[in-house]
Amino acid sequence: MTKGDWMLDEKQHLNVDADHVSRQLLMILVGCELMLVLLDIVINYMEIIPYKSMHALFNIAREDGLAGWFMTSQTMIAALVLWFIYYLSHHIDGITAFYRRSWLILALFFSYMSADDGAVIHERMGTMFEDMMANPDALTDPGLLTRWLDLFPSYEWQFLLPIFALIGLYMLYFLWKVLGVSRALIMVLAAFSSLSVAVVLDFIEGMPPEHAYNLYSWLKQTYMLEDYTVDHFAKSLEESLEMLGISLFLAVFVAQIKLMLPENFSIHLQASKGLPEK
Repeated sequence: MTKGDWMLDEKQHLNVDADHVSRQLLMILVGCELMLVLLDIVINYMEIIPYKSMHALFNIAREDGLAGWFMTSQTMIAALVLWFIYYLSHHIDGITAFYRRSWLILALFFSYMSADDGAVIHERMGTMFEDMMANPDALTDPGLLTRWLDLFPSYEWQFLLPIFALIGLYMLYFLWKVLGVSRALIMVLAAFSSLSVAVVLDFIEGMPPEHAYNLYSWLKQTYMLEDYTVDHFAKSLEESLEMLGISLFLAVFVAQIKLMLPENFSIHLQASKGLPEK
């Protein structure tokens, strides 16, 4: 961020150039993501540091590594920005209930995604359903669950994909209504594309090796590549696309703060009077 993005005028009002902050933020986030990919290759894959703990720290495929923390943090920041937009929508005239409700849905969804990144919620749900399948006697109708899960020859959690797809379509429709045909909408489409490709890669990763559509098995057999090389860099690409998608969303949301505010709208922060004297 440059000094010109945050300026105090003669009346000591803080003026923030949201557009400039949005562009600079996106550049910083993408730069961090490229650095995480590079560190993963050099320190983890090439093992220039002979310490397993450092390999785990910079392994971009691990949920408990530096990249996992980065992903969780930026998703939470995106959620906080959305909660701020939702708060503002209640203090700006002319914003309809549909727009307020939609900002609330987006804030809740990104809050969930942040929690999911940190607590691997969907993976644990997948494990739960795997355990349920291993003990079908405890199920009221095991045949129905089996038929449903058979539609997704990958990780068990991916039977939730239709729900996420519906939320994504709603988000896309709402953001199209808000942004119109603009550069911001192109960024939103790029974000959805990045996340969609990441989901496809994760779906392929969860397929049995002998499955006809397992692209990774084909790459290993055709080009005589090691299992770890293909699996790791496929996971690295998947995580990088997820981070890029969230970064694009975050940049759009930050810029949206300025777009939704009327010219005469201002925010005044007032310090509390503090604790009463004894």
